[in-house]
Amino acid sequence: MLKILSKTLFLLLFMFNSNAQLVPINESEMSETIGQAFINIDRSALNNLDYTKITLGLEVKTLLNSDLLELGNYERNGSAGSDIKINDFALGKINNDGSISPFEIQDPFIELAFEDNNGKQDLVGLRLGFAGAKGVLSGSIQSLTGDINIDIRDTASGLSNADNGLADLTAALLGNSPIEASAVLVNSNGTPNNIRASEVGIKNGETFDIVPTRGVDRFVLSIAAGLNIGGLDCVDSGFGCRRAEITAGNCLAAGIDVCFDLNTYNSLDVGKKRNDGTFDFSEGLFVGFQTKPITWKDGNTQTQTTQGVFLNVPNGGLEVTLEQALTGTDRQRTKYIDPYFGGN
Repeated sequence: MLKILSKTLFLLLFMFNSNAQLVPINESEMSETIGQAFINIDRSALNNLDYTKITLGLEVKTLLNSDLLELGNYERNGSAGSDIKINDFALGKINNDGSISPFEIQDPFIELAFEDNNGKQDLVGLRLGFAGAKGVLSGSIQSLTGDINIDIRDTASGLSNADNGLADLTAALLGNSPIEASAVLVNSNGTPNNIRASEVGIKNGETFDIVPTRGVDRFVLSIAAGLNIGGLDCVDSGFGCRRAEITAGNCLAAGIDVCFDLNTYNSLDVGKKRNDGTFDFSEGLFVGFQTKPITWKDGNTQTQTTQGVFLNVPNGGLEVTLEQALTGTDRQRTKYIDPYFGGN
């Protein structure tokens, strides 16, 4: 990590080293100057750690490709591997007409965390992050340490893609009723696991929530829940069943697989999804390097990280349909010419 820090600081010094001469301006000229600092430096403290955050007032648009993104390759808990390993990593995409939809970044920053050791400030963490980010992230994720939350939003008709009789019945009865769930990094048995994970899914005890939009759907849902069709449980009866749940356990919910290999998600949209289907900037995207578990803070949000390399994709940052959750997502085109004969 110290090597990474030294290289980063060297690049910053190189970027800002110039031979331009500073010329003083008078009070009148200064009063007419409007602008924002290109570099902001903030100091803070949390949990007995001191933080220094250097923010660059930049807006960046990029199309980036890498054959391999691999961070934290070392033996962990007696096993070899990498904290983060993504093959064919890319940011941004190329549209069908040949135009570029770049990955967009607002206010990138570097933050350092120091711990007092008998009067000496020891560096225990470094993170590279963005105040805002949106765009397409592509790659074949082999191993991921961090926090990645995927919102699954669809209608009940999407359950028919699960190829399950009970799900087909629920889908037929409640086709247009919204269905929502949240997926996190898990083990193959549905227990949460955010260290070198290779699967994402609905953790044990979490639910699919179905919210019928019509009175007749509420009535039908009440009957289905009463008969326990598809594992439905009515949790808000009111006039008919206003909301029902299907609870996940051991990577199953009503016979539907609810845990999926990360490497099936070949492209994901990063950002907050608007009602019209487009995306706005999402804050809190960062990669951290820690010698111990550290809490990083963004506004009122605190993120607890683990030792090693940690990738944080904030809540609301990724959203897929139920079909995409079950079958994965296709890779967007990220290169004009493929040098490897056949890929994107």
